Amino acid sequence: MAFTLILMVALAYLCARPFIVYFYDAKGLRKYPNLNPLSGITSLAYVWEHSNNFRTRRLYLKHRKHPVIRVGPNVLSFADVRAIKDIYGHGTPCRKDDVYSLTVGSHAHILNTVDREDHNRKRRMLSHAFATRNLERWEFKIVDKIGKLITQLDRRCTAPLSDRHHVNSEDLTLDFTLWSNLFTIDAIADLALSEQLNLLDSGTDVVKVDNIPSLKFIDSLHGGNYITSLFVGAANWFAVLKALSRIVSPLFRAQWDHGRNYGRIVSALTGKRLEKHQRGGQLGDLFACLMEDNKGNARGLERGELEAEVNVLLDAGSDTTAIALTHALYYLIKTPHALATLRKEVAGAFSEEPIARYASVKNLPYLKACLEESLRLSPPVSRGLERRTPPEGMRIMGEEIPGDVGVSVPVYVAHRDPAIFPEPALYRPERWLESEENVKQMREAFVPFSTGARGCIGRNITMIEQQLVIATLVHRYDFALPSDHWSLQHNEAFLLWPGPMPLKIWRRDLGSATSMRNDL
Repeated sequence: MAFTLILMVALAYLCARPFIVYFYDAKGLRKYPNLNPLSGITSLAYVWEHSNNFRTRRLYLKHRKHPVIRVGPNVLSFADVRAIKDIYGHGTPCRKDDVYSLTVGSHAHILNTVDREDHNRKRRMLSHAFATRNLERWEFKIVDKIGKLITQLDRRCTAPLSDRHHVNSEDLTLDFTLWSNLFTIDAIADLALSEQLNLLDSGTDVVKVDNIPSLKFIDSLHGGNYITSLFVGAANWFAVLKALSRIVSPLFRAQWDHGRNYGRIVSALTGKRLEKHQRGGQLGDLFACLMEDNKGNARGLERGELEAEVNVLLDAGSDTTAIALTHALYYLIKTPHALATLRKEVAGAFSEEPIARYASVKNLPYLKACLEESLRLSPPVSRGLERRTPPEGMRIMGEEIPGDVGVSVPVYVAHRDPAIFPEPALYRPERWLESEENVKQMREAFVPFSTGARGCIGRNITMIEQQLVIATLVHRYDFALPSDHWSLQHNEAFLLWPGPMPLKIWRRDLGSATSMRNDL
């Protein structure tokens, strides 16, 4: 009887405690509107929000009325772009939130390490390799993969479209979302590890490495990321939810297994590249920077840290660029005048070669504007990147925020501020080519790669890939979506994944393109 009574009291306390904390309101956060009725009471509300395929879109709609929203018991989301500098800028007292530690394996990598000194050390190892001048030396690797991509696209070309408003279903021969992923996976495997996965040749994401069975790269990467992102916002419940989800749901268990398979792919590829290094192979890739410094001195990293860095190189280096490429082409197809303008500009970048070269396209203003506009509308990382206020608290947007509070600015929300981006839902590349004052203001709110000391180290490589791929594809091909009213669907995890994008594709008459070039 006594044990039963104690158990009942304990359960009652566990149930009542979130409400006690909420109404006691020690940090004064109850004044902020909640994202949903339970957001201020329990972090489990995050799991509910994740059931919405595009949760940041829902947050954006709420932010249209409220500049600050409470998305968790101890977490605030800011819509005002002034908060970007306060939270993410150089010299900010905010640190990376402990939620990132939940994604750490045996070793942290550059993206999920919370410790500032550790992050600085990792960034110094790779910063030289990611410099544009260094990446240009590896352009041939990207060009090689684009060559394989257009070989496959050529095979899927159909007759030119006779009726712009009607596409036969049998002519939808290309899922561009899939092929953009195959391209970026092949490209980053070569850039990071000098590894030829040959996914573009096979037309599938099945990875075959000597000591592991055939595994699907995209399913493995996305499965693990999806299930982790589902629970990571409920940090204090994460371990319990992970264990329960494996027990009660075959679907969730399969997702966790996918994530483990991605780890097996990473481990096998790391081991293969490490063997080449130990045999004295001098290969020009990102992995070499992890093994030796600029003077050839061994860094002596543990195997676990090498695998952690390869993990994030293959993950972020493929997924984010594939997302960006899919959206870039989607918005161009949906905006014919922008596509026509871009084609006129890139026509001068081609001679006899079918693939654009970086020297010819890197300074094309409209191409850059098109890519930046698609990144504005559909940033691969659409959510707010989590930060934590210092123990003494800090001022954000002139308002005093208590210490040890999670804070963020959702990228998707910042990019749709109508005061900075007029007609924010409209794809209009020209906005990036207008008055310098307006562009300067937009750039302060434009954070697809984050900003400050934690800004994306790989931004140069993704922009080079996007410039080369989009210039090549719009010059060589014409495209049609299933219908004029067709729209791309999304599923949000850590990243904003586009769904399948079926296309009809056919070769352009490049004689017309030559005429356009001569007219410039």
